[in-house]
Amino acid sequence: MNRSVARASAGGVIALAVVISGCSGTAPSDAMPSAPQEEQALPAFRTAPCNLGEYWDRDALVKRAKYTEPSVGQAGLDSYGPTIANDTCSDAAILKWQELRRELGESDEICRIVWFDDYYSAVTYDIGCAVPVVVTDASR
Repeated sequence: MNRSVARASAGGVIALAVVISGCSGTAPSDAMPSAPQEEQALPAFRTAPCNLGEYWDRDALVKRAKYTEPSVGQAGLDSYGPTIANDTCSDAAILKWQELRRELGESDEICRIVWFDDYYSAVTYDIGCAVPVVVTDASR
């Protein structure tokens, strides 16, 4: 009795393995090769270094806010204005940059694009622009 149960179990496992391996519609040689891991890296707008900083202005003897071109294209600049922070800029970096601009009476207008990853269609698109704000008098 025990041998027949063991044979039935072994036969079931083998049958299950055959069914699972036969589920693919294409032969292994017909399958598309997978992309190397290097090619699946995040897009530039997710990995570009922060484009905000500061520098010492020797002529005016004052610390100034530094801004370099963002990693977004012209369409992003047209949609959200001329001053956009890269995604890698932290809230603290944006707030410090704004503070330096305000100290010298310059415009502190800046935003960071908010992206939406649609996993169903495998598309990433922008849904707006956000600015970090320090709230001091708010109740918790």
